[in-house]
Amino acid sequence: MTEGSEKLGEEKKEVAADKQTSVISSKPLNDIVLVGFACFVFGFLVGGMLTSNFFGGGSGVTTTLPGVTTTIPSYSKLNVVVLNDKRCSQCVSGMQSLLAQLETLFPDMEVKSLDYGSSEGKQLYNSLSLKYLPVILFDERVEEADNYDTVSGYLEQKGSYLSLRIGADFDPNAEICDNGVDDNGDGKVDCDDPTCGSEWVCMEKLEKPVVELFVMSHCPYGTQMEKGILPVVELLKDKIDFTVKFCSYAMHGKTELDEQLTQYCIQKDFNDKYLSYLRCFLEAGKSAECVESTGVDKAALASCISAADTAYKVTEKYNDKNTWLSGYYPLFPVYDDDNERYGITGSPGLVINGVVARANRDPASLLEAICLGFENPPEECSQTLSSTTPSAGFGWEGSGSNTDASCE
Repeated sequence: MTEGSEKLGEEKKEVAADKQTSVISSKPLNDIVLVGFACFVFGFLVGGMLTSNFFGGGSGVTTTLPGVTTTIPSYSKLNVVVLNDKRCSQCVSGMQSLLAQLETLFPDMEVKSLDYGSSEGKQLYNSLSLKYLPVILFDERVEEADNYDTVSGYLEQKGSYLSLRIGADFDPNAEICDNGVDDNGDGKVDCDDPTCGSEWVCMEKLEKPVVELFVMSHCPYGTQMEKGILPVVELLKDKIDFTVKFCSYAMHGKTELDEQLTQYCIQKDFNDKYLSYLRCFLEAGKSAECVESTGVDKAALASCISAADTAYKVTEKYNDKNTWLSGYYPLFPVYDDDNERYGITGSPGLVINGVVARANRDPASLLEAICLGFENPPEECSQTLSSTTPSAGFGWEGSGSNTDASCE
C-alpha cells in the first residue's frame, strides 16, 4: 500500500460518495481510491477535428460525433485522449502523476494529448459539451480491458468516449484571475472582473493576514505542508495571524485525536512555544519528548486537554462508533464550524484571509501565497526561501514533489 493511500481501502469509496466529491487515484489502482482535486484548478483544452486514423494504423470502425469523425482500429490497444489547458500549470503537472498511475492499470494505454488552445482541442471540447478541464477520455474498448472493474464506477459517457471523473474544476472559458489577460472578453482583466471576486488571488488584503492551515496531525501530506509553511511563519512572525487547525474527522486513529487535542491546547495556552513544539513533532511524531524539550507545563497541558476533550466530546465520540463518519472515521469536532465555512474536506487545506488558497508546498511558494494577503507587504516578502518541496510524512531529511494529494 502506498503512502498516499492512508489506509483508505475500499471503504473510502463510500466516504467519497457521501461527500459527493470527485476523486482521482492515489493508491495502487487495483484498489482504486480517488482523492479530490479540490486543490487543483483544472484547465483542459482539447479541440479540433479528429482525423480518421487518429488512433493510428489499421482498419477499423468509424464513429462520428458532431463535427468530429474518428476511426477506431480493430486491434486491442487502449486509446485515451487527454484534454488539458496549458494556462493551468497545476492541471498539467497533476495530469502527469495521474496518467502514471493509470498506466499501472492499463500498461497498453496509448495517450493522445490535446490542449484547449488548439482548434482540435476546442472542437472536441465543444462537441462533447464539456465544461471543466482537464478530462481523460477512454475509448469504449476500456470495457474489455483487464482492470476495467477498478475504474468502471468512475466513468461516465461523453459522446463515444468514457470520461474518468477526476473532480476537474477549471473552466477554460472563465476569467483566469492572475494572468493579466481578459480571458472571457468582457473588457475586465483579472481581479477587476466580477467573476473573480471569490478567487483567493483576489482576496481582501489585510494589514495582518490571517492564515489558517487545516491538517490531520498524522497525515503525511498535512505534515508535508506544515514543514513547508514553518519557515514562512518563522520569517513573518507576528506580521501574520497563523493557526494550525484540524479537520473534522481523523483517519489515523486515537493517536491522532490525542495529538490534535495536545496541539490545540499548546496553541491556546502556550502559543509562544507552539512553533518550537511543531518543529520537534514533525521530526518523528514524538509528542511527549517534544512537550518536554519545549518546556510546556505538563500539568497545565493535561488540564487543558481534559477540559477540551470533555467540552468537545472527542473521546466520547471515539468510543461510540455510531458517530463515526460513514462508520469508518472518528470525529474531531473542535473546528467543525471552520471546516464547514471553508468547505474543508481533507488534509491539508490552506485558508488566507478567509478564502481557500492554492499553493505548492515548498516554502518559497507558500511565502508568495501568504504575501498576497498583505495590504502592504513587508520586506520579508522579498526574501528568498527554499523552493524545494519537503518530503511527505515525518522527518526533515529528503524532499518530495509538488502534489495535490491529500488525506480525505
